[in-house]
Amino acid sequence: MDEAVEMATALSRAGFSTVYCTPHMVRGAFEVDNATVLATLASLRTELSRNGIDLTLLPGREYYLDEFYADHLKDPLLLGETRYFLVEISGSLQAAFIKDAFFRLRSAGYTPLIAHPERCRLLDLPAPPKKGLNALLNTVNSKLKTHNSEPDKASLLTYLREIGCAFQGNLGSFSGYYGERVRRKAGKFRAAGLYTHYGSDLHSIRQKDILSIVGTMQV
Repeated sequence: MDEAVEMATALSRAGFSTVYCTPHMVRGAFEVDNATVLATLASLRTELSRNGIDLTLLPGREYYLDEFYADHLKDPLLLGETRYFLVEISGSLQAAFIKDAFFRLRSAGYTPLIAHPERCRLLDLPAPPKKGLNALLNTVNSKLKTHNSEPDKASLLTYLREIGCAFQGNLGSFSGYYGERVRRKAGKFRAAGLYTHYGSDLHSIRQKDILSIVGTMQV
């Protein structure tokens, strides 16, 4: 609780007035039920009020996309009063499974909000069109691909955009917290207008320096 209050203080000082609290839901690792999440959130709200910290806390969860995801569609903890279903894509999944899962989420009336797509190796933007000999070689290489090849990252991202998914970038990605490759990819996604939301991804008070990037971004 002490660390949660310290993190809330840092968020308030950084200029935030409302925060969605989104603990992980990962089968076999983080399985606290929704009732416990809401009860703990209520306790934290009381503690913030007692300490005079003016920060509105709203509930949510970050669901891990795996073979158990359908179980969470029965009674998900969405972001506040929205229809946003925050979800993290496992890098070990097949593109076909991901497409089917997000189609089902959309069909159930939810708007999938994909957490930190810049950190997902399965997602990327289409490469600029090639010309001349490079274009010919690219066509030949495409025809030589087998079913065991890595999925087409660009087509998967395009599909998720077309069905109406939203995308949340991590603020730490822009500061290099997750490495240079992720930093470059996040910049590319932002320049392309992919992001609809941003999140702190704070798990610990040790990450509070991430909040300093807010002052350098128009988000």
